[in-house]
Amino acid sequence: MHQPIRSSFKQMMNEVVAYGSCCECGSCVLVCPHNVIEYVDGKPKQTAKASAPHDFCGISEGIGCDVCAQVCPRLYPREFQLAEQVFRDDPPPYEGIFGKYRRIVAARSTDTEVQRRCQDGGVVTTLIAWGFEQGIFDGAAVSVRDPEKPAHPKPALLTSRDQVLDSAGSWYTYCPNNLALEEAEAKGCEKVVFVGVPCQVTPVRKMQQADPAYLDNGRKKEKHIERQSKFLKGFGARVNLTVGLLCTEVFTYEGLMVEKIEREMGIPLTEVEKFNVKGKVLIYKKGGELIEMPLKRAQEYARPECHHCGDFTGEVADISCGGVGSMEWTIVILRSSRGEELFDRLVADGRVETRSMDEFENSMKIMLRLAKRQHERVPVPPAREPHWVRPDFAAPEDRPAEPEWARA
Repeated sequence: MHQPIRSSFKQMMNEVVAYGSCCECGSCVLVCPHNVIEYVDGKPKQTAKASAPHDFCGISEGIGCDVCAQVCPRLYPREFQLAEQVFRDDPPPYEGIFGKYRRIVAARSTDTEVQRRCQDGGVVTTLIAWGFEQGIFDGAAVSVRDPEKPAHPKPALLTSRDQVLDSAGSWYTYCPNNLALEEAEAKGCEKVVFVGVPCQVTPVRKMQQADPAYLDNGRKKEKHIERQSKFLKGFGARVNLTVGLLCTEVFTYEGLMVEKIEREMGIPLTEVEKFNVKGKVLIYKKGGELIEMPLKRAQEYARPECHHCGDFTGEVADISCGGVGSMEWTIVILRSSRGEELFDRLVADGRVETRSMDEFENSMKIMLRLAKRQHERVPVPPAREPHWVRPDFAAPEDRPAEPEWARA
C-alpha cells in the first residue's frame, strides 16, 4: 500500500468540490477545527473570508491543518485502499469483488412490529434496538423523517428503541448522516452505532484510522495541535460499530420526489409511507396502496455525484446490509470480528432468523454485478495521481477459497 498522502484543503475544494465529485456527506465541515467552511446547499463552502477564493484557508496556508481533507471520502485513501488499514489487525478470511468479509447470510427480523415498519428484512433496525436494550450502544447516527419536508430525511442521533422504530425505512434521497455525530458529542454519547451509505461510512473510518502526528509540524502552539487532533479523531472515536447500506445511487429530492412523484404522478408526498427499489421503484402510500415506477424513470433524477463512487457494498463497514434482489430479507455481509460477534449474539437471542446464501443465488448475482460495475465507473479527476483507483481483484494465495456462490 502507498504511504499516506496528506491531501490539502485546496485540493479538496478543487479536485472534489469544484470537480463535482463531492458526495455531500458533510464530514469535512464536521471536523473543521477553525470554522473555515460551512455546509451550504449540500456542499462545503469557505465562509471564513468572503473576499478570498473558494479554495483559500488561512490556517492551512499558515500554521497548517488540512484536517478536513484527511476525512474526505473522495481523496486518498479511497475506500478500497482504506480497507487494508481498517482490517489490518484482524483480517477477514475472504476477499471478493465486494471487499473483505467473514460470512454472508440472509436475515430477517423476528419482531412483527419491526417487520411492519422496516425496509426489507429489518436487520439494521433490530440490531440497533437490541443494542440499546443490551447497553451496547448509547446513540445511533442515522437518518429520520424530516417533519418539515415530507418524504425527505434528515440526520439525527437516536437514543431510544422507540426512536429507532420511528426511523425505520429508506427514502433514497441524500442525507448527511455524518453531521449527526456533532449531536453525539453534544449529548456525550461514546458508544455510537453509525449507519450510512458507503460514502458516509468511509469518512468515519478515515477519522478512526487517521494519524494526527502530521499535525505537529514545528510551527504550532500546543493548543492548536490539541484542537486539531481532537476534531480529526474525536467524532470517529465515539463510533463503536459501523453499518454500511448497499447503495448504487440516490436521487435528487426536487427531481424525483417533487417534480416526478408529486407533480407528474399526482401523489402528495404527505401520503407516502415509504419507498423501496427492486428493479423498479415501489411507492407505498399510507393506507397500504402500492404504486410502481420503472427504475429507468427514477434514474433520470440520479445525483451525478453518485457516479464518482466505487463502493456498492460499504467495503470498510463492520457489517454491510441491503435488500439487493430479495424481498423481506436483508443480505448481511459480516466483515469485522466485532460485527460478526454482535450479529451472532443477535441471532442467539432470537431477534433475527437467518438463511444460507445458497437460497439467494439471484441476490448474489446482482450484488456481484453491481459491485463490479461500480468499481469500474469511477473517473480519475484531472491532475490526480491514478494510484487511488481500485486495482483488479486478485485473491492472496494464503486466503481460503471463497464459497462458490461468492465468486464473480
